[in-house]
Amino acid sequence: MITKDVLDQLYTPIYDKFLLQTFKEDEQVNQKVFDQIDDKTKEYKFDGISGLGEWVDATEGSSGGYEDPVLGYAKTLTQAKRWKKLSISFEAVDQEEYALLGKLKDASAMGRGARMNVEKKTASILYDGFSTACPDGQYLFSNSHPKNREETGITYDNLLSGAFSHDTLELAESQIADNFFDPKGIPIATSEKPIILYPPALRGAIMRVFSDRATERPGTTLREINRFAGMYEPIEWRYLSAALGGSDTAWYIIYPELKLLAVVWSAKPHFTSWIDEEDEFYNFKGRMLYDTGAFDWRAGLASTGV
Repeated sequence: MITKDVLDQLYTPIYDKFLLQTFKEDEQVNQKVFDQIDDKTKEYKFDGISGLGEWVDATEGSSGGYEDPVLGYAKTLTQAKRWKKLSISFEAVDQEEYALLGKLKDASAMGRGARMNVEKKTASILYDGFSTACPDGQYLFSNSHPKNREETGITYDNLLSGAFSHDTLELAESQIADNFFDPKGIPIATSEKPIILYPPALRGAIMRVFSDRATERPGTTLREINRFAGMYEPIEWRYLSAALGGSDTAWYIIYPELKLLAVVWSAKPHFTSWIDEEDEFYNFKGRMLYDTGAFDWRAGLASTGV
């Protein structure tokens, strides 16, 4: 027999299943770009530290050659709670046999709402990067990042220029070669394909350069080769668009393998429930705790597209 005392125990697993299914039903771009870290502490602290610099010449019997690492710029992420609740009255259950099952669409909506929150928060780290400081005190995308906290007179530039095109990407690669160094001045080499992130409005421009058939350079009449075919992983992210707070012109080159963009989770999305006997409601709650941020500008480069 199903009684009011066990209804929530019976349906909580079903609600939890629907919430999690809809949380994951569309592939989340943030999981391709942001490192996913599980951490149960109240705050997650990232303290960057450099490696060692270039080796120096030495002569037989000489001393020296010692070098200290350089401390980076600290970044703290504070995991905050996000939630959504749903209540169903006793009367709704008493008068409709399938009342709780009929509310599964609300659990699905909870899952989609949770996914939107995470996608929007992570995307904002990038589209706000033209006006929000990263740990070194400069905007995340800036032309004046200090080499390190001890050599501030040497600066690097990860702010690209121009609307996306084959030609601006060539300029971007030249800029990367001139500026992509670690805090000790050693060139950063990556082994994976960089990700090109873009909003839906740039789909045409991106596909003309990166589609499987884009072996010729766009906009040319002499069938010049498109050397970028297959060199990048283009990913469209709706949450970068102007309609969702971002920009329809900005584009981004990101290096996920460096793990300098992160989502820190204290609690992944999950479901709880309880019965309010006084007011006669079955209560359901989806909740999660996380924070997100950029630890270092070397996560990537970007252009406002204008």
